[in-house]
Amino acid sequence: MKRVRRTDMSWHTDMFMRDGIFSDLDAIFNIHKYTSFPTPHNLTNIVREQNTHFRSLNCQFINQNENFDWEGQYYEEIIYTKSLIPTREENWHDFFNAMIWGLFPNTKKLLNKLHAEDIEAFGQKQRTKQRDAITLFDECGIVLAYESEQDKIALQQHLWLDSFWRHRDRWFNQIRPFIFGHALYEMSLSPFIGLTAKAYFIKVSDKFWNFSLDKKYQILDALLVKQISEQQSLQDNSNLSPLPLLGVPDWYPDNNQQHFYENTDYFRPKRKSTKAA
Repeated sequence: MKRVRRTDMSWHTDMFMRDGIFSDLDAIFNIHKYTSFPTPHNLTNIVREQNTHFRSLNCQFINQNENFDWEGQYYEEIIYTKSLIPTREENWHDFFNAMIWGLFPNTKKLLNKLHAEDIEAFGQKQRTKQRDAITLFDECGIVLAYESEQDKIALQQHLWLDSFWRHRDRWFNQIRPFIFGHALYEMSLSPFIGLTAKAYFIKVSDKFWNFSLDKKYQILDALLVKQISEQQSLQDNSNLSPLPLLGVPDWYPDNNQQHFYENTDYFRPKRKSTKAA
């Protein structure tokens, strides 16, 4: 994974954090105002103040330094048994993880529970298909709220030019992306051709678009919990679809021209299924 090693947050411009991929984070957390990384303790206060659901979980971010005592437990077990979220200081990956806890607290808690249950059932070293899918979604997931089936089908069939270019006016009006994977935010600090998310589709009604940004996240958080719990939709990765992240309209400067989407090394056509005769 591509890492960004900047430890000072003052380098970014208002435009960088207020526009595009980071716009939701800035609208909710005002991250363009940060000149230095919040400590894990401060992150706890920031997220609790923003989201009452996170506050009700009684979770807190704790400094994961070289002296941190894991007590023989994995990261997921520490969260599950102690409600402590190990967080490295001055670390973009963990900073963005905290932000996602503030946006999707109930889903993050559920994913942690599923991890812990699988570890208890199969041991720490044996990775189940469910844990692999959860990890993939947790790191690189993007929730696509959509109203029309045609938008979902176009993306699942890799009709990138149709969705991103010919029907780009539908984006943020009838289909909208919500980043879930904190690694996506980290990698987007230095975006590169090839940056790909794993899309999880959630159908919403036409009323969804009228809600505030905070309310949209609350709705999606609840729907994710319901679907993952009742439908076991992350039992494996079959419900996750590749999405070239820089293709989302207005999320990357170069995508305001049609030829950007003609790069089939990045915007790959869907593979034809090959069945044995």
